[in-house]
Amino acid sequence: MFYTEKRSKIFVSFGVVVLVCVVAMFLNWGDAGTVLTEDETAAILSICRADEMELKNITGDVFTKEITTKFPAVEKVHMFDGTLGKYRQLYIFIVKPIAYNGPVTIVVVIDGERNECVGIRIVEHMETKHYVRDMESAWFIGRFENKAVNEYLQIARLAARNEREIVAITGATVTTEAIVNGVNAAFGAYSEFILKQTCEAVPYMVRFEPGQGNGPEETSSLAVRAYGVVFAQISLEEIKALPSVKRTMSIHSSAGTTQHSFTGTLLSNILAQIDPDFASKYSYALAVGVDDYISDIRMEEIIAENNVFVMYEDGGEPLVRKDGAPGAMRIVVIDDTFGQRFTNFLLEIVLENEAAY
Repeated sequence: MFYTEKRSKIFVSFGVVVLVCVVAMFLNWGDAGTVLTEDETAAILSICRADEMELKNITGDVFTKEITTKFPAVEKVHMFDGTLGKYRQLYIFIVKPIAYNGPVTIVVVIDGERNECVGIRIVEHMETKHYVRDMESAWFIGRFENKAVNEYLQIARLAARNEREIVAITGATVTTEAIVNGVNAAFGAYSEFILKQTCEAVPYMVRFEPGQGNGPEETSSLAVRAYGVVFAQISLEEIKALPSVKRTMSIHSSAGTTQHSFTGTLLSNILAQIDPDFASKYSYALAVGVDDYISDIRMEEIIAENNVFVMYEDGGEPLVRKDGAPGAMRIVVIDDTFGQRFTNFLLEIVLENEAAY
């Protein structure tokens, strides 16, 4: 008898809780799970350059079965309808595409009158900070501003060929693709809900398979980039014309010890040809290989005597690219005999200043 009464009371209490929850969901449709966080709100205000905004949660209106199926990265949709400087109507999308390590939360604000992206902000991510230090830089997120929503954005490796291309973050191509996917998902959902246009579905997860041709190709030239912009590209022939040296050395790696007789030139020679003041402008360089393998080299190491080289021959023979053709380059750090930073299939050098981050 005691057990029966206790179970009856528990059942009644549980029923009340369920009823309360159902009523709350009915009265606040679109609120549960779609309320803006403090960080998301701060990002919106930053994009709109506002101190405060009155936003309406329209997630429930936008989330038709078709839109949620085609644009799964979209999590929340809010709207501003009023006067805010030059803006009269704004649509705010919170998207969460899956990048290399996990989801990236992005705020995308669209001007409802011009049908253009006002701007984006990265709110939260799980990517390795060493590789994605640029993803929150003004020069990167600024590339999304004023983009019309009527066409999806694409990825470019070194330089954009048209206004619809977003140059990938060095060493973080997969992360960049995820961010572009998230923005495209917002564009697609907006176009279908507001403009009544039919758009292609946008994946929420980057389909990345190493070795499947997703990376850039070697061109027997070396790009030099700073703050997201390639400001110089030097050919292998031009590099060979610089003062050359030969270095015989052993390299120790997990595959064992190998003997080499390299020919190449100092990295400082190459950089001085492009910018004589490089050593005072930047604090380190990133050497980027064909598979987006990336290694740090401090400026003190680069300007040290006989230390950091760009090699193009081994044993008198040209270094071979991944496709088997001659014309590869390799970063060799003499003081790093264990080979942790011996970047093969070298594509570009990225000059950066720690103070910028």
